[in-house]
This record gives sequence, structure tokens and C-alpha cells, in this order.
Amino acid sequence: MRHAIKNGGIILEENAVVNITLAPVQSNFSVYEALRVLNKHVVHLEDHVERLKNSAFSIGLKLPKVEWKEEIDKLIEKDGITDATMRILVVGTEKPLWFITWNTLLTYPDSYYKEGVSAITYKGERFLPQCKTGNLLVNYLSREEGKRHNAFEALLVDRNGEILEGSRSNFYILRKNVMKTAPDEKVLDGITRISVLRAARELGYTVEFSAPKPEEIWTADASFISSTSMGAMPLRMVDGKECPFDYEKVAAICSLVRKWECIDDQS
Repeated sequence: MRHAIKNGGIILEENAVVNITLAPVQSNFSVYEALRVLNKHVVHLEDHVERLKNSAFSIGLKLPKVEWKEEIDKLIEKDGITDATMRILVVGTEKPLWFITWNTLLTYPDSYYKEGVSAITYKGERFLPQCKTGNLLVNYLSREEGKRHNAFEALLVDRNGEILEGSRSNFYILRKNVMKTAPDEKVLDGITRISVLRAARELGYTVEFSAPKPEEIWTADASFISSTSMGAMPLRMVDGKECPFDYEKVAAICSLVRKWECIDDQS
């Protein structure tokens, strides 16, 4: 049986529940982090914990004092976990409830990286974009719209007609020696995004923090998305139309991102 941790105690996963009559639960007053566990080690854990603290502070959620590594290690040992996708959830009830759960490591076929994936554009913006909160309605609606078009991802287009991010990813375009992506204050500062920006600079790109407009996809050399589970993944189709695709440029960035995950070195 799979287990979870609730406020420091190991429980059966099926008992990782909250009281739906509580106002903070009904309002999704919560923050979370999605973690990647490789060989019993959480990738970039310190960065994830720091973002969890920042998200909680931004919405006034009092984060409990937890030694997250110790708690994660307890769950890893209990269930004999080697590789996994793990999730920390903190719900801001009167006495905050916190959970650690896990699932099979989320991976994608090699073809997604070699041939690229498809996306749609979707008019919508996340609420408090710099915070990783439980308010995920626009993410859900956009992904469902993407599914109806057999698309892997949905790119969120704001009121100014600019692509800020994906429903579960950050977004970038490459043109010559420039990588363009939305400014930090308009998007979630993704942990993998930090590695992508570092990789781009090491590969000689100048990073321009300006949200691309959808039409710029067609004049770019390549467009791609990133997240903890994806690394860096190229786009091949947007809104049913084939877009410029340069596998080698995106692969070079993804290779460095995955390399740094293995050695967990962000110095």
C-alpha cells in the first residue's frame, strides 16, 4: 500500500484528506510544490522549499516549521521509493495541514523531445502568477481545451495579447542568439526555468525578458516549454499549424538542465 505524510505522521495515502466544510479548503487557500525524486534524492529541494515559503508569505499563509528533507526521507524509506514525482501541499486552516504524497515518476517518450509536441493558445491569466497556489482553475480549463484539440499543452495569452506561460510550464522562443521569455514578475519563477536561463547563457544566448506575442512563434528558430517533469521540450505545432522547429537548439538546453539535476549543482 502507498503511504503519505500528514503533519509529520505516516498514514495510508487514502487517508490524506481534508475537511471540505472548512472555508480555507473551500477557497483553495493553499500552496504546493511538485518535486522530482531521482535515486532517492529530491532535485533542487532547497529551491523548492524557498519558493514554497515565498508563495505562502505572499498570500498570508502561515507556513509550519517543518524539516522537509527529513519528512521526505521518512516517506522514501517507508515506501522504498527510488524515483518518483512528489508533492508537498500546505492548506492554511487554523492549524495548517500539510501533506507529502508521491506518485510514479512522470516521464515522457523520447519522441516528444525529438519530434516536438503540440500546443494551443488560450486567453487567460493565472491569479497571483508568482505564487504556486491551489488556485488552478485557468490551468485546468486551458488543459482541457487543449485535450479537445489533441494538444499536449495550452499557452496562456494575457489581456495584452502576450504569451506568459503554459498551463503547467514556462514558455520561451529562440531567435538567432536571443532567448525570449516573460519577465519574472509576470510568471511563476519555475525551478527548472532557473536552469533553462543558466543553460541559455552558457550556450551563448542573450536572454530577453519580454513576453512573446503568438505571432513571434512563426518567426522564431524554435519555441519550447519547461517544467520539473519535462525539462525543456520543443513545440512542433501551435493552434494546429506547424511552427519552426530546431531540435538541436532545444536539446542542447535540455541536456544541461538534466545534467544539473543529476549533480544537483546550481552554483
